Amino acid sequence: MKFRCLLVISVVAVCLNSCKKNGVAPAPAPTIVGKWQLTKQASELYSNGVVIKTVVKSNFTTSDFVEYYSDGTGYYSTFTPAGPSLSEFTYTIHGTDITEFVSAENAGFPETVTTLTSNTLAIHAVSQVPDPSDPGITDTEIDDITYTK
Repeated sequence: MKFRCLLVISVVAVCLNSCKKNGVAPAPAPTIVGKWQLTKQASELYSNGVVIKTVVKSNFTTSDFVEYYSDGTGYYSTFTPAGPSLSEFTYTIHGTDITEFVSAENAGFPETVTTLTSNTLAIHAVSQVPDPSDPGITDTEIDDITYTK
């Protein structure tokens, strides 16, 4: 009789132990796909390694955003007095590197994703641009752009 009791208790204990609740499924990794509202842009313009202009802008409207689609396309919207101005682009992502292409002939504009959470996106970009006072000279522009969903 003792053996049967021990056997029944053992079987019940094993059954109860195997009926654990499933844990919460892990949250999916954040993705760049979606609509991101522009919240801050900090830009520095360098000529021969010397800062010649610094601009920090944070007064954006709901018309200032970027939207990334899962098929590698997207568009920028910028507020203008005449209404939103839209620019289409395609993009590729490799790790934290994102390259945006404005046209088929465009070699691509490289950027680095510095922050990506479910509601924050920050991008760092370095580009070569014409000097504002002498278009024959090339300057370096560094932009740090922050978005929120």
